[in-house]
Amino acid sequence: MREDGLDFEPDRRAILKAAASMALAGIPRELWALEEGEEVVDFADLDGYRVENGAENPRVKFFDLRRLASWKTPRDEFFVFHQTRTVQASLADWRLRIGGFVDKPRELTLDQIRQRTGRRELAVTIECSGNNAYATANGQVSNGVWTGVGLAPILKECGLRPEAREVAFFGMDLERERDAPAAAAHGRSLYVQDALDPDTMLAYALNGSPLSPEHGFPLRLIVPGWYGMTQIKWLNRIEVLDRRYEGSHMARNYHTVRGAGTRAARLGERGGDFAWILWSIDWNEAWPGPHALVSRAIDVAANGQPSSAERQASVKSIREDNSQWVRRIVIPSA
Repeated sequence: MREDGLDFEPDRRAILKAAASMALAGIPRELWALEEGEEVVDFADLDGYRVENGAENPRVKFFDLRRLASWKTPRDEFFVFHQTRTVQASLADWRLRIGGFVDKPRELTLDQIRQRTGRRELAVTIECSGNNAYATANGQVSNGVWTGVGLAPILKECGLRPEAREVAFFGMDLERERDAPAAAAHGRSLYVQDALDPDTMLAYALNGSPLSPEHGFPLRLIVPGWYGMTQIKWLNRIEVLDRRYEGSHMARNYHTVRGAGTRAARLGERGGDFAWILWSIDWNEAWPGPHALVSRAIDVAANGQPSSAERQASVKSIREDNSQWVRRIVIPSA
């Protein structure tokens, strides 16, 4: 009899079944040992939750967080999301090619990368930027131990030229951009300083085993702290650029829009309704380093001045270019 006067008999079968399930999931006994009368209750809002959600185009596989038994996600349960088909790479034909604004372009086999000094293991959580509680039950996130080598030493050996600004990474997966005549390699870029970060690495193993095709075999980029779309899989080309890389996933997709406070611009004198007007604004939060500045006009009908990509999608002409103009400055250190 309990102190509240209610009598009950615990369902021993439910307790044993729950304990067995947790044991099979690999959860240590000290975490799942139940007191008398306790049982595991599943989340009611995950009824019908599926791990497999797409075979290809895109490939989607979630990690069921209810199976979280350790800080390390098993390789075969690690979440998967990519825009295209899973690449089945031939190691005999694969090479990592590094070129662009470098003094000494290089071509490396996987064995040459594995044999480099500075081999490391790094635990990194990777999350899709589209991970959310409603559509995916937060299943587009996993944590694993990646084995590989640092990217910075390789780039330095290639001799980065002074004009190097970005480093673009391309995988073996192909996708057709809007209005493009042919498919092109999927790619993203980092600023040179991010590519040279000591933690940025080229990984060839996950949790002690070679990468599976789904996770980027034979080589992928790992950039700790960045969303998953930056961690290029099936990596086979690195290009050092002197300008901004403007692939579709850089120029149009995967942009985060946040509300931000604005300062009122000071408007100057205007000579008439059809004349331009000069304006200025105080920028008090500027920090040393490179910056991209762009202004956007909005007309009386609330039409915003288009970006270059938006303008090209709507105007098929070399003239009538009213797109935004990105200007670049470098603020010196104090």
